[in-house]
Amino acid sequence: MPRITFALAVVGIYSVVSIHQSIAGPLTSAEVTKIINRVTVIEPAKGTRPATLRDVIKDNLGLQTGARSRSELLFQDNTLTRVGAETFFSFKTGTRDLTLEKGSMLLQVPKGLGGATIHTAAVTAAITGTTIMMEYSPGQYLKVLVLEGSLRLSRNGSFGDSLVLHPGKMVIMRPDAKKIPDPIDVDLAEIVRTSTLVNFPGSNVLPSMPLIQAAITDQAKAVAKGILVPTNLVMGHGTKVVLASNDQLAKTVGQVGLLA
Repeated sequence: MPRITFALAVVGIYSVVSIHQSIAGPLTSAEVTKIINRVTVIEPAKGTRPATLRDVIKDNLGLQTGARSRSELLFQDNTLTRVGAETFFSFKTGTRDLTLEKGSMLLQVPKGLGGATIHTAAVTAAITGTTIMMEYSPGQYLKVLVLEGSLRLSRNGSFGDSLVLHPGKMVIMRPDAKKIPDPIDVDLAEIVRTSTLVNFPGSNVLPSMPLIQAAITDQAKAVAKGILVPTNLVMGHGTKVVLASNDQLAKTVGQVGLLA
């Protein structure tokens, strides 16, 4: 059996995601359920104001986080969104369209409740009943990762340039890339252990955690069979990859270790 390149990832991610299902109803509002440090509500007609717990985000309102800040929102159909530091997130009421202008987010759409479309300036991804993470830095890089379920990632304005990502698969690319690159495999156990979006202070365990744990188990079996092989490659900020010592790997937090 051929050896497959595998990447350990503990990073934030951003991109555009679409989720479609025939029974999906529109998203009407999202309630702010967690606030960590500086989180503001963006009102186009009035400017910005500090977000408060139980704030309702709808219509043309957006949510923005500052440095070392995070927030959690719960939609009326239990779709869960967690946004990381220095992120600008919004959605269009009456649709299932979400926009990530910049920053990082985790999106969990319950099984059987339809999907959503997450827009960025570079790509669009389609998911249904899936848990994903994304990070987008305008003009620099885009990262898209599936924790459980699957998504179809498509490059904006380019018909036919798309691929399907499954659990543990991650795409890392420049926003101006002419083609979506092949995905790498990422260490889901390490992500779940270290990610501040997965391990959100004061929040309940992700509803999809049993499915994520099942994906982790499948990945561990692939490693045991030699299909996925650990390496000392580490991906840090953006698209930079370096070779780290074992001691450096042990101290690495918030970066991506690669396997081959």
